Amino acid sequence: MALYLLAPGFTVRSLDGADDRAIPSTAGPAVVLDSESPDAASSAGSGEPGASGSPPSVRDALAGRPHACRESGGHWVEIGYEAADHWVQMTPQLRQRLIDDPLATLDVSEFKTATNGGSASIITNNWVYSGSPRVYRVAGQLREFVTVLGEIMTR
Repeated sequence: MALYLLAPGFTVRSLDGADDRAIPSTAGPAVVLDSESPDAASSAGSGEPGASGSPPSVRDALAGRPHACRESGGHWVEIGYEAADHWVQMTPQLRQRLIDDPLATLDVSEFKTATNGGSASIITNNWVYSGSPRVYRVAGQLREFVTVLGEIMTR
């Protein structure tokens, strides 16, 4: 598994592991992701470390499993397994929509995709719902993660 740091001012930076000095020295906004996503691993020319040793593109890195995020001037927040699972199960289009607008709503079918077929009646720390028919919004660590990504992508 390769780790990557995404922050304003550079595209994607390869890390030497969880103890890489770049992680604590990056003031934020920043995120740490890995490359174990099926999207990133199967993309032709994804830049997956290999002979060239180059990191993946931003698009491919965004498909990676999130490990941590940091708002500007904030502390690093570890992303839990549930939020990370939901992120990698989303379509690239849904990920981008949430990066563009962390308050975007999802319909039941999008929610089921993001939660790997989870019941539309479940609520976790990473989702809130309202209305009839239900619409969902990201919450908790998942919302914090997409908010930080939005900051990075607009700088």
